[in-house]
Amino acid sequence: MNLSSHKEVVNIADYGKVVLTIKNNIHQINELFLMAVRKNNKKRNFLFVSKLLAKHIPITPQTLFNACRELATQYKEQHQLSNDLNGRIVCTHKTLVIGFAETATAMGHAVYNCLSGDVQYVHTTRDKQDNSAFAFEFQEEHCHATEQLFFLQKEEWIKDARDIIIVDDEITTGKTIRNIINQIESYYPGKTYHIFTFLDWRNSENIEAYKNYCQSQQVNIQCYSLVNGSIEQVDINDNSVEESDIIQPKNYQANEQGWQFHYCTHTQPVISSARQGMDCSQRSSMEQFIESIVQQITPKLKGQKRSVVGTGEFMYIPMRCAELLSGSNLCNATTRSPIIPKNYENYGVKRALQFIAPHDPNRTEYLYNINIDDCDEIILFIETVIPKEQLSSLLMALDTAGYQYKHVVFCKEK
Repeated sequence: MNLSSHKEVVNIADYGKVVLTIKNNIHQINELFLMAVRKNNKKRNFLFVSKLLAKHIPITPQTLFNACRELATQYKEQHQLSNDLNGRIVCTHKTLVIGFAETATAMGHAVYNCLSGDVQYVHTTRDKQDNSAFAFEFQEEHCHATEQLFFLQKEEWIKDARDIIIVDDEITTGKTIRNIINQIESYYPGKTYHIFTFLDWRNSENIEAYKNYCQSQQVNIQCYSLVNGSIEQVDINDNSVEESDIIQPKNYQANEQGWQFHYCTHTQPVISSARQGMDCSQRSSMEQFIESIVQQITPKLKGQKRSVVGTGEFMYIPMRCAELLSGSNLCNATTRSPIIPKNYENYGVKRALQFIAPHDPNRTEYLYNINIDDCDEIILFIETVIPKEQLSSLLMALDTAGYQYKHVVFCKEK
């Protein structure tokens, strides 16, 4: 770890610059992120585009899994924990891992997969859920979509947990973390909180606010990161962009455009989504489902270098499939976040596809940096079975990316 504090000036295409102070870092910042500019977001007009998340920039799945293992190792060393026979870190207390939607759902799951013992995982969501035993709402105020929803299928998972691990790719002020902790403490006070993040940008004022918060609320919060620093200066030109309307295509024939569709069946809805939580006993069911997907689609694949694309919060299963498939497989996922594309060196979003959301005809979604690596095959993962016409806008956008072989994988209950 580099303990010498220094400044980094990061230029953002022709939009300006951000000046950072780096205090502690395990990796060089150019290994962790590039910068980009958000569309029409006045609350925060810039974005750290992670090279570790498999959200905006395509990466191998092992890149994310290794980075999460680094954070978990920090946690292990801090608390003098041991590994089990499978190499997972044994948690000595009942633990709940929480990943933040939408960008950190796979990151949270990858952290959870590093742990064993009495451990559960849940990710927050933007989507309403039925039949949950426990639920609340909190705000992520700087984001394009600010509402975060929290659901659990078993209330005792949070009631009885001693340790709460909260996973997000980036902390700027830490306010969102405090928002969810406030909610948890209002129901079940006295937890110990562990924050796992790649980038911790809390300045001295934010850190002091955390100390005061811990004292006033009588909570214990510990943070683990790959970079620790602060944002000293933001000098970004106007990010106003006029969005064009997207028309849902009619009479689009996906099969005629070369798309193949695969319907992969599972028996429990929880194993394809952690929106209401899952525990270690369900790990094997999820792994069996992942292996069955790979076995089912492998005979139909012809490419050597693939784009494996998740949708929204549905990222972890596509990444695990990509890890098991032969050949070279690069992962990223669709998002609600609008970002301005610029085909410049060291800019985070070089290419942007814009389309009607498959699950909501009134919402625009995006896919960034698709096939900038010259892949010959794409596998698009959809968490549920939906009518093909609802995918028309996304599939037409992907048709422009030049793939020779094109697949959609639907996950469905038996």
